[in-house]
Amino acid sequence: MAIQAGVEMGLRVVTIEGNSMSVIKKCQTDLVDKSEIGAYIRDVQTKKNRFWSIIFIHAHRSANQLAYILAMETLKNREQAYLVGSVPVYALQRMEIEWAKEPN
Repeated sequence: MAIQAGVEMGLRVVTIEGNSMSVIKKCQTDLVDKSEIGAYIRDVQTKKNRFWSIIFIHAHRSANQLAYILAMETLKNREQAYLVGSVPVYALQRMEIEWAKEPN
């Protein structure tokens, strides 16, 4: 998970973006979550205190297209991907397409 990468990299100030408002809210609390993703929520909750500052931001899916594409391609190819220092070629190509669509 991204939060583990932040811990391993020694980051002190982090911002975590996600497109699920309910997950963002659950990560901000210390309440036990009994949903299917409860173990992931608890992992985030236990690691948050390792940072000086951690901010959780809700990003609408439309603003998060590149992350969505990365996730879908990774699932489709049955891979694990950790994007530290670089991204796959298909992601760069998609990013260029998205930038070309944006108004100046």
